[in-house]
Amino acid sequence: MNVIASVWSTLFFVCGPGQCADLEPVRIAVPVNGHIHPAICVSHQGTIVVTYGRVNHHDLRITRSTDGGKLWAEPVPFEHTIEKTYYPGSLTTLADGRLVHAWNRWDTDVTEKEPRSVLYSISKDDGVTWSAPQPLPRDPAVRSIIRHPFVELAPNRWLFSLSDRTFVIDPPTGKATDFGDGRVHGLVPIVRTPKGTFVSGAGLRSTDGGQTWAEIDEFPNLKEQGWRHEMVCLSNGLLLASEILGPGFGGERIRYRISRDDGVTWSDHFEYHNPGRPIVGRACPRTVQLDDQNIGVVFYDQSPDQPGGSGVFFLRIPMTSLAAK
Repeated sequence: MNVIASVWSTLFFVCGPGQCADLEPVRIAVPVNGHIHPAICVSHQGTIVVTYGRVNHHDLRITRSTDGGKLWAEPVPFEHTIEKTYYPGSLTTLADGRLVHAWNRWDTDVTEKEPRSVLYSISKDDGVTWSAPQPLPRDPAVRSIIRHPFVELAPNRWLFSLSDRTFVIDPPTGKATDFGDGRVHGLVPIVRTPKGTFVSGAGLRSTDGGQTWAEIDEFPNLKEQGWRHEMVCLSNGLLLASEILGPGFGGERIRYRISRDDGVTWSDHFEYHNPGRPIVGRACPRTVQLDDQNIGVVFYDQSPDQPGGSGVFFLRIPMTSLAAK
């Protein structure tokens, strides 16, 4: 395996007392420009897979780590986007161990007004090879965009929250049905907790399979620029939502807002990226649970003032760091 040396990593985090001062990020890639927007998943064998945009709309890359995120394979072009225009999407691990990469494809040459569609591909070998792309149902006249992992409700029942529609598909047939009460949640994450509760990045919570929804008080602002932010549910029921604080295009600090009560309240937080300067770019963090004791987050920081310049970084965080203070 060609490896990006972990010596590129550096302790440039300057977090608050008792937070991330002892956590070491690893540089996994050097992006060039544009929509970098990484995605991440982990296989049942523990392989971490990351995709990101290296050059705006024209060079989607994929890289893998088999040692928990210390060393990473040299990023290579994702085979199904070579010489095609794209917008980064998401990665999801299925219950049977397969990995699903979903991304956005322009119909013609790249312009922000052109319709986009969502394609997905499946890997059975931890992200080494990928099946032929399949399309999600779409209205050809509407921009349909994905940025968040879908929820596997059951075998062959995948819940997607796209920019234009929220629906459940049956992959073998391609048939789509509305989810719950049929509302469109938009380009925000939706997660299902161990209790069966659905929490939507639109600031809503449902305990009856999406048939009715209640607004969440003081919920993190995920709906504004929902493609930028994330929300994940850990196996122990802890809910994490990203929050980027500070002025400017990319803010100055990234932290998790945390819910410990099935998504009802979100008053706790954990800060993991505070470099003491502006974060250049939108960061677009994406988190995955690695095992029973650790999570990992991938994000980008394009500041030329950091060692090595612009980069995509992976940070391994012990779950004990998220404990209530």
